[in-house]
Amino acid sequence: MTEIEKKRQKNIGPRAGQRIPVKVTAEEKEAIELTARQVRLPASTLMRNLALGYSPPSRVDQETFLELFRLRGDLGRIGGLLKLWLVDRPDAVVPNKVVREALVEILERQEQVADLISEMRPLIRR
Repeated sequence: MTEIEKKRQKNIGPRAGQRIPVKVTAEEKEAIELTARQVRLPASTLMRNLALGYSPPSRVDQETFLELFRLRGDLGRIGGLLKLWLVDRPDAVVPNKVVREALVEILERQEQVADLISEMRPLIRR
């Protein structure tokens, strides 16, 4: 049997023709479908896997990654400006207030990055 034929036969097997009807509320159905989208599986596959004791695959939300990278970029830019003020241009007079504001901004961004990593940690450790 060729690889293409094997792929076509993939879902044919003992469970391919059997259904188990399950009644759920509209809210439950919506929650199941949302979870299925998050782990990128059809709802039926998710339900079967959960019923048989399998864990859904770990998928980290792409938007969370993008936000994390944006925040990292912001931290890099702010740090670069601070370095410019303090090291690269020692003759430039930068008020302490401005430096402190930059440091506060960097610390706030670091907290945001740490929060995002904390949100992602349970998804990564599956």
